[in-house]
Amino acid sequence: MTVTQLIRRIAALVLICFCVWSWVALGASLWLDWPRQVVVIAVFAAAFSTEAALWGGAVLLGWTALANRVSILGRLSGRGA
Repeated sequence: MTVTQLIRRIAALVLICFCVWSWVALGASLWLDWPRQVVVIAVFAAAFSTEAALWGGAVLLGWTALANRVSILGRLSGRGA
């Protein structure tokens, strides 16, 4: 594994972990019935972290993979597009 691949994997892992933990925090804030201000902050954090994960993934995969997302998603879903 090259250094570039290692950096990309670490960056992807950080983005995914940040996204997952922000959604966990949102779920906890809803389940534990925290004050409205905390829930709103958790919603914004989950939304922004998801957006960052999507754009970060696009940057890490490269724009070619983003442009070919229809065929990639077709292959992943088994449609063979």
